Amino acid sequence: KQWYQRRVRAMKVPPIACVGSFFDKIQVCDDKYMQGFNNELEAFIGRIIRRAKEKTDKLVAEYEAEERQKRLGPGGLDPQEVYEELPVELQQCFDSKDIQMLQDVLVSMEPKEAEMWLKKCIDSGLWVPGANDAASGEPSAEGATEQEPTDS
Repeated sequence: KQWYQRRVRAMKVPPIACVGSFFDKIQVCDDKYMQGFNNELEAFIGRIIRRAKEKTDKLVAEYEAEERQKRLGPGGLDPQEVYEELPVELQQCFDSKDIQMLQDVLVSMEPKEAEMWLKKCIDSGLWVPGANDAASGEPSAEGATEQEPTDS
């Protein structure tokens, strides 16, 4: 590369005009020029590989951000992340879709803690208040305690 750049400057011609003389030097098997060419070729390949990895990583990150955005619940929380944060007992309630078990677990918690988890579940869409009411067309006597957990 350096030889080529010096040659172009010395000859005061466009870079394309020196391509032939560069390859003439390589064909006569001058080890110095061949080694320089191979070093530059390896560096160029390395830059291409590095740039390809950077672009791939950027595209994957953009795709993951898009997918996460699609998953967000009504309150702007990701249901997958909220589910993973839940205490094991609450996770089991959602896994089994057992409303009574969910009510029992929430009652056994401190009121503020239970309220926090319930709010996160609603904001993420794991729990949809009024889901049973909308499905049956009848108002629920117990309010939000009779809602159906949704799949995560």
